[in-house]
Amino acid sequence: MIIINLVIFVVVGLALALFGGGGAIILIPYLKQVLGFPVDQAALLSLITIGINTGLQTIQDRKTIAWKPAAIFSLFSFPVAILSAQYLAPITPDSLRMIIFGIFTLSVALTMLLRKMEENSGHRTNITGLVIAAITTGIICGLVGVGGGIFIAPTLIIFYGLTIKQSIKTSLAIVAFQSIAALGAYINRGVTIESSFLLYTLVFIAIGFTVGKKIKQFLPDQKLKRGFAIFLLVIGIWILIKP
Repeated sequence: MIIINLVIFVVVGLALALFGGGGAIILIPYLKQVLGFPVDQAALLSLITIGINTGLQTIQDRKTIAWKPAAIFSLFSFPVAILSAQYLAPITPDSLRMIIFGIFTLSVALTMLLRKMEENSGHRTNITGLVIAAITTGIICGLVGVGGGIFIAPTLIIFYGLTIKQSIKTSLAIVAFQSIAALGAYINRGVTIESSFLLYTLVFIAIGFTVGKKIKQFLPDQKLKRGFAIFLLVIGIWILIKP
């Protein structure tokens, strides 16, 4: 089981590096449905490990991140994530949280499958769409511990006209801010996780993240996105069948 854990954690890091998100969509169902963690603990572990990795990457990429859309998105998602984690998560049954999580996963998969994420230099900015996406991901982040990067990246392309590379870097920055916001609320509610498990989870996600950054340049972007979307589709269906 330890070997399987490590493989999953490395895959989580790979997803973050290759797609600008998606790590929590793999991590949380695994923690909840395979390892038997309560949703609160799974969410806390996700927020800490993914928050740290995306935070460090944000520092490294700070000069190439599109900070204006990141600021607009975070302005709305940050407080919503805090309120959702503090007040909505405690009163929502774990089974319902996982159903919401499954629906979110399916929506992300279908978005990736049905819409081509192409660069569009003539794209018109849609702030309303960006704000709605920010509020939605803030709620989901606080409720189940998902940073929402895999949803944020295409949102930045659709509503703000960023390139694929810009959207991935910017989405990681937003995930970092959002994770910190929700994390504070979970800690405030007294949710804890075993430190040794947290440490080795963090280390192997970091390994996957580092490897993902190295191999990303050699892999075809659109085929990767399609393959990952199909994978998310399977996960979403699995979650809804067994919430």
